[in-house]
Amino acid sequence: MERELIHEDIIPAAQARAYAVKKGQILRIYLVEDHQVGDVVLYTAADHKEWFHVGQSWLTNVALGTGDGRSLKHFYSKPPRENLMMTTLTDTVKNHFANMGARCSRRSLERRGRGSEKRSCQESLEEALSPYGLTGDDIGDIFNVFLNPEMDENGKFSYKVSAAKAGDHIELLAEMDILAAVSACPAETIVNNYRAKPLGIKIFV
Repeated sequence: MERELIHEDIIPAAQARAYAVKKGQILRIYLVEDHQVGDVVLYTAADHKEWFHVGQSWLTNVALGTGDGRSLKHFYSKPPRENLMMTTLTDTVKNHFANMGARCSRRSLERRGRGSEKRSCQESLEEALSPYGLTGDDIGDIFNVFLNPEMDENGKFSYKVSAAKAGDHIELLAEMDILAAVSACPAETIVNNYRAKPLGIKIFV
């Protein structure tokens, strides 16, 4: 069946946008240019106290053989609800930081000696979600889309340039009405190949 495109958007570099994705609709996040990462937060549209939980999603995907630390098939909400929120239909990269859940913030950048940076994903997401009555305190776990970590035998990690290229994408089927916010990471570091770039969004039915 041919999909109908109902919404298309380009998130400017270092900005974030929020989207209502109805049950049965498909959210595509795609690369406009090579090597750009993003932070994605998901809420149940009817109750913003229910949001995507990295730990339970990672645990359940690994247990069921449907995902690992780099890719997830199913996205679950936090305990005690643990409802299926979204299902991956297509992922041309399958290389994300799927088991972390963190994002850059002003305070985390200051701790790492990068306090002079103008933007953070936390700040961008707060701005995108504010029209929905949400504040920074309401932002839970993040799906670090297209982020490319390297783990060593001691459990430490470092970042590499995102493996995603222009046109690469992930498509997520909404299993319930979802409020999704996506930040085009502002980092001018190795994760984005030293230049922040936009991300593309398409929503299909």
